[in-house]
Amino acid sequence: MESLGFIDNPGSASTWTTSAVSSAPRKAPGLHAPATDPFSDWQPTEIGARLLRGRVRWGLLTGLLLIAAGLIGIGLWIYQQPAVLAAEALTEVREEATALQPGLETLRELNNDLLNQDVTTNAMTSQLLLVAGTARDLFAGSANLPSLESASRSQAADAATETLDASGLLGDAYAYRGAVVPILAAPSFETDRELIALDEAARRFGEWQLKFDTVRSELPSGTLSAVTNQLAVVSGDLDALQTRYLDALRERDITRAISAVDELNDRLGGAEALLWSGLSDVQAMVRLRINQASSNIDSLLG
Repeated sequence: MESLGFIDNPGSASTWTTSAVSSAPRKAPGLHAPATDPFSDWQPTEIGARLLRGRVRWGLLTGLLLIAAGLIGIGLWIYQQPAVLAAEALTEVREEATALQPGLETLRELNNDLLNQDVTTNAMTSQLLLVAGTARDLFAGSANLPSLESASRSQAADAATETLDASGLLGDAYAYRGAVVPILAAPSFETDRELIALDEAARRFGEWQLKFDTVRSELPSGTLSAVTNQLAVVSGDLDALQTRYLDALRERDITRAISAVDELNDRLGGAEALLWSGLSDVQAMVRLRINQASSNIDSLLG
């Protein structure tokens, strides 16, 4: 502009400026605009309906429900198993106890015949084995009963034990009786020197003595010990009795020979009386055990 001559006095030129005025209204000091509620336009919706209209994986949901039901069923089954097993074990034990009752009657009959020599050992043995086998089944079954059936377990075990004891006592008594009775029979030794040679008399006495001592030495120590001890006393006197008997025959003294044989028979008779007395005691013990076993079975079957 200066170069064109419009400004007479060169220097600073004045410039006009205008300041923009904000069109927004001014707020009065100390006043704030009210807060807007973010939930003012919220409206409730039906979520269940939305889910039903949406894509639901029914197969997965059904599978989860089935798994949950299966787990509950398994848990219930595990919870009930002890009671179920206990009931089954008790039923089995009661059946075995019922099966043992005829065996107890068999033991009663055999016990009553213990003093009857007409009952053979072979017939008795098979019966006792059968009863003992049934008692062992009951004892084994009692071990399967849980602690909550402690009373029944004790009754079953006691019944089996008493039966086995009775069966064992009878078996030992019959075997002992069968072995001892023959050697207690009075030997028929000839007392007349005119009817037997001296060496023959010695041979017969020696054979009988050998049989006597063989049987006596093989007797069990725990059965009828009093009888076994008495037989040992008799055995210790046999050599002296044999000498007396043979000397009487050598001297043809019939009276002394008869006296020696009679003394031997008396010794054997005393041992035999002790045998039957001991067998009678065994009868009482067996009877007691049979009664106790029967009582336990009655309580178990109750």
